[in-house]
Amino acid sequence: MGILFGLIFSFIVILNTQKNNSVTQKKQPTKVRPVGTTEQQTITQPITVIEPNDGDIIDKASLTIKGKVEKNSFVIVQSPAKDGTFTAKTEDFSYDMPLSLVENVIHLSAYAKGVQGKVQEKEFKVYYLNTK
Repeated sequence: MGILFGLIFSFIVILNTQKNNSVTQKKQPTKVRPVGTTEQQTITQPITVIEPNDGDIIDKASLTIKGKVEKNSFVIVQSPAKDGTFTAKTEDFSYDMPLSLVENVIHLSAYAKGVQGKVQEKEFKVYYLNTK
């Protein structure tokens, strides 16, 4: 009696499983349409540092970083002495910053306006030696 009940139960489970699989196989995948897509811009001016050069030895407690970046980029400047941000109104930029004694690793990150996911980065070292 128990074996007969087990066979009937397993037969019902198999039939229900086959019905569920046939129903799910007939469903069409839904298509996702992007809403409000905009055309991505590309970066035309990569970040470049004109002044100072990597490895320069500076004899003043501050320096001016000069360079080029995509117009309207948001720029982050990180160094041991000071972190700062600015928006480059034109392709050319200059940024004044203090220096720590000896090695200064300066890291620039530029986020171009209208270009998602494209971060430009530049890192260089300058050395401040107080020779006075």
